[in-house]
Amino acid sequence: MELIRGLCNLKPQHLGCVLTIGKFDGVHLGHQAVLSKLIAKAKALGVPSTVMVFEPQPKEWFDAATSPARLSTLAEKTQLLQEQGSDA
Repeated sequence: MELIRGLCNLKPQHLGCVLTIGKFDGVHLGHQAVLSKLIAKAKALGVPSTVMVFEPQPKEWFDAATSPARLSTLAEKTQLLQEQGSDA
């Protein structure tokens, strides 16, 4: 799985994908269902499946004082997304 840190690191080869956007903290069963559909659609179209996450998470950025504890670190989240079969 390719990890692209920041929009400034998008390159021409990254054009054309099926993309989902979210926190994906913990990669629970609902996330797994979304990822399954993402990957199936990407395969049908012959393009990479891509997941966009936020670091820090939006609630941490806008209201850190009331932000809930994370279920997974960015490294753990990346590993979980890779295990689900995401390309980037």
